[in-house]
Formats: sequence, structure tokens, C-alpha cells
Amino acid sequence: MKPEINSNHPFLTGGGEMGTLMRQKDWGNTPVGKPESWPQSLRTALSIILHSKFPMFLFWGKELICFYNDAYRPSLGENGKHPKILGQRAEEAWPEVWHIIQPLIEQVLSGGEANWAEDQLIPIYRNGTIEDVYWTFSHSAVIDESGRPAGVLVTCYETTEKISILKNIKDREDQLSFTLEAAELGTWDLNPATNRFVGNDRLKSWFGRAPEDDLTLTDALKVIIDSDKQRVIEAIAEALRPGSSGIYNIEYTIQNPFSRQQKNVIAKGKALFDSNQIAFRFSGTLQDITEQVIARKKLEKSETEFRNTVKQVAVGITIFRGPDFIVELANDSYLQVIGKHEEDFIGRPFFDSLPELKEIFAPLLTNVLETGIPYFGTEFPVTLNRYGKSELTYFNFSYQPFREASGEITGIIVVATEVTESVRSKRLLAESEKQFRNLVMQSPIPMALFEGKD
Repeated sequence: MKPEINSNHPFLTGGGEMGTLMRQKDWGNTPVGKPESWPQSLRTALSIILHSKFPMFLFWGKELICFYNDAYRPSLGENGKHPKILGQRAEEAWPEVWHIIQPLIEQVLSGGEANWAEDQLIPIYRNGTIEDVYWTFSHSAVIDESGRPAGVLVTCYETTEKISILKNIKDREDQLSFTLEAAELGTWDLNPATNRFVGNDRLKSWFGRAPEDDLTLTDALKVIIDSDKQRVIEAIAEALRPGSSGIYNIEYTIQNPFSRQQKNVIAKGKALFDSNQIAFRFSGTLQDITEQVIARKKLEKSETEFRNTVKQVAVGITIFRGPDFIVELANDSYLQVIGKHEEDFIGRPFFDSLPELKEIFAPLLTNVLETGIPYFGTEFPVTLNRYGKSELTYFNFSYQPFREASGEITGIIVVATEVTESVRSKRLLAESEKQFRNLVMQSPIPMALFEGKD
């Protein structure tokens, strides 16, 4: 450890690391000379700097010799300027920023007023590289015994971390703003205590308001069509109710008071509560889903028409969904064939209603669902329990895969026609012909059969 060759100077006592370095330094080899020759103004300034917990830096004399305290030391980083700039000329110590700080220093030394800058970018060399560093600082004059500025005191603190945080917040806000714009969302924020309702420009436009207009919750409710208004009021009340989840999710229709244009919207939001379970903020988004609602209504209409058509078809039709073959639809013809009532059949797994068919038909249905290859049966024998008895029946049927718009197979369309009577008639006819032939062949009287031609 170096000896403290300047330990007999009271103005250099204390000051932590920088106080020690100042006491150890051979100031005789610097432009300011040995401490015993320093003017009282410099001694006073250094005493203040060393004992201050606020970052301070001093440029002294014509050469602007550098002094600084422990509070300023962290801003110099590691493997950079510290400690070599102590006692160094400013231009040598700060070459990378001299073009920035020299005018500020000269302004003060020439008799100008102290200056002030907030969150200013001044890159410096530290930690082995040039880093972007932000500062809030003031330059003020130190007056010597002649009454003239002899030095410049810099009181400052680094704000790089604050700027970084603010920049991150700004970036997130920009990203959120971009997302909202891309998603074409309206945003809203309600202060439950004041009833003040704030919306972005898009939402105000939907509500028939200009961007500069204010809104209240009452104003916002006025644009909701009458048939939906009470539902919305109740949903808001529930979200704001103490002890509730605060979640708000509802579809409704609004009507622009001027253009009379209607929009279907979905509102999603959440209320925040204080420690007393009083809502202090309620905010969320509003999305225009008019096109989706129109498409949904068209789909519902198409599906209704399809179901009505299926119900009127004379052949039996049913639709199964999923690996459990849940019955989604079955027309009257199909229900009549299997001897079931709609309420006991639709919405249930097919084989829960007809367990006697599972062993034979489950593998066939599963194969169609998994492979997409249709299956056809002709005069297929089926032992069916219906109308309180078990009987052998015959069916012509087809199993067709039900494909979504994406191509995914989610179910099976079944078309079935009972042909029991036809099969029985053909078999009776065949048996009758057989018996008649046997009779002819076994008769002692010569007989012959001739088939006529058209």
C-alpha cells in the first residue's frame, strides 16, 4: 500500500477511496502542484466533494485538472478511466466527449450562468469499450480568491438505468400499440369512482365521437342497442362487484348515433380491486366481430336448412361425432328404423343406445374415422332390438367420413335403408321356386318346365 504523503492536510481527510488516492498522489508532478500551495478555494471545494454522498466532479485551473469523489467513482466502471484521470487534464481524460463538455465548461468559466441538462446522452469509455451513458448534471463555477471562476464543479448522477427502463417501457407500449392497431382493437379504461370512461380513437369513432371528445360510462352505454343494454349493465356490475373475479367478457351490438351503422362487438376486460375490495380500475378491449357474426349466422342458417332437409328425406340419415360416435343428428326415418325416440338417442354415444351392434359395427366405423375410406353394406344382416323384441333385419347402408373445411375427419355420415321385407320376399320366392322344382322332379308323371321369352 502506498504511503499517504499528503496526510497532513485536513481538507483531504476522509473521503473513502478517493480521499486515500488524493493523499497518496504526488501532486508535485501535476499542473496544480503540491497541496500546500493550493488556494483556499480549491481546498474548500475538495473538502466538500470528498465528504459528499452525491456524485461530484471538479475541473480546476487553466488545464482543467480532474478531481472526483467516491459517489462519482461507479460511473467510471472498471478497466476504464479510474484512477488514472485523477489529476489529469480534462482534454486528456475525456477525449471521446471533449467536443460535448468543453463548450459547457467554457460557458461557465467565461462568466456565464450555471447550466443544467437532464438525461443527456454522453457516451464514455468504460469497461473496456465506449458505452452509451445518460447523465443528469449541472456545471457551476468555483470562484477563487480573486473573485473569478477558477474551476467548474459538476454535480451529476447517471440515469442510464432509468433511461433503459423507460426505453423498455416505451418499446412495450409501442409493441402493444402496434398489436392493437394490427388487431384493429378499441381500448377502454373506466375509473369506477368518477365514472370517467377513456377510449382510444378507434373506439371513439365507433361510438360516434371525435378523438378529442370526452366520454362517460353513460355516454358509452347510449350506443348499445336496447335489446343488449341491460345485459351489458349487469355484466359490468358483476365485474365490479366486491369479491368477484373482475373478469368481463360479453358480446353485444352498438349503433353509431350519426351514421346509424351497427357493429357486433366483443368486450373483454378486467377490474382491479384495492385492499378493501373496491374496484379502482376497469379496463379492456373492444373488438369488431361483425363479419364473424354475419358468417356465423350464415353458417347457422345453412346448418338449419341442412338439418331440415335431412329430416324430410325418406331414407334414414344420422351423423356421429368423435371416437365415441356421439349422435349429433338423426332424422325421423332413421329413428323409426332403429325404434328410438330423439330424446333417448341424440347426444349420446351410438353404442350406448344400441349395444347389440357394437361388436360388428364399431370396427367398421373406427376404420372409416381413422382412414377416411367409406364403407358400403348391401343387404347386411343385423340383429336389432327394437320395439321390445329382437329381430333379424337387413340394411343397405353407407358410412361416409365427415370432413371439416380443414380436411380433418371429425365424424361419420350414415345413410341407411332397411330392406328386410325385400330380402325376405326374395328368399321366400327362391324357396318357393326350389320347392316347386323338387315337386316337378319327383313327380311320377312326365312333366317339363318351359320359360317364356318376352
